[in-house]
Amino acid sequence: MNGRFTFVGQILKDEIRQQIAAAALEVFAREGFLRATMAQIARQAGISTGNIYRYHATKEGLFEELIGDELPATLTRLLKRRVAALRGVSDVGALKPNAPYHLLAGEMLRYCIDNRLRVIILLGRSDGTRYAAFAEETVRLSQRLAVAHFRAGRPRLSLSEAQRFDLAIIYRNYLGAMVAILAQFSDERRIREAVEAYDRYHLAGVRAFFCGYTPANHS
Repeated sequence: MNGRFTFVGQILKDEIRQQIAAAALEVFAREGFLRATMAQIARQAGISTGNIYRYHATKEGLFEELIGDELPATLTRLLKRRVAALRGVSDVGALKPNAPYHLLAGEMLRYCIDNRLRVIILLGRSDGTRYAAFAEETVRLSQRLAVAHFRAGRPRLSLSEAQRFDLAIIYRNYLGAMVAILAQFSDERRIREAVEAYDRYHLAGVRAFFCGYTPANHS
């Protein structure tokens, strides 16, 4: 008898944990870590504020449990693989739909859709946490990968300080757009439509940036 009640109690406890996790993702994605409160998360989960502290002692601990290290590591790995697939490619628009680049881009988008709220939080709502610098680190990584890609065909490529500044803006805007799209739409079809349209614009812009490049006299 006691074993049965323990089992039922454990199921209920796991369900509450899942409710809290789902509610926290919604609140963190909407409010950001700094503005979110445990009271807001409790209300979203349909439990008392006091009860939420039985499961998570701090907001920081709850945030860490939701984001962890796997998410940023996977996003970084997928980004590197996606860019690596462009080796030797001068015009993305000429690639066939089944080209490795498009397949890897699809894999990355699939991952972002499957982890929509977590990606929003990590890239756009993580101020005040140890992940706060991740978006900017991704911008810098994207810059380095882009320069390395175009330098492979133009060994003399060396950007000036102003050009590097512009390139950072380009990638900062790209990440911001991805966060905005994921925050605006929860429907997969609309997310894909918006991302694919923005990707075309972004890739054309990056190509125009480097194709219009003239060797910098200072860097």
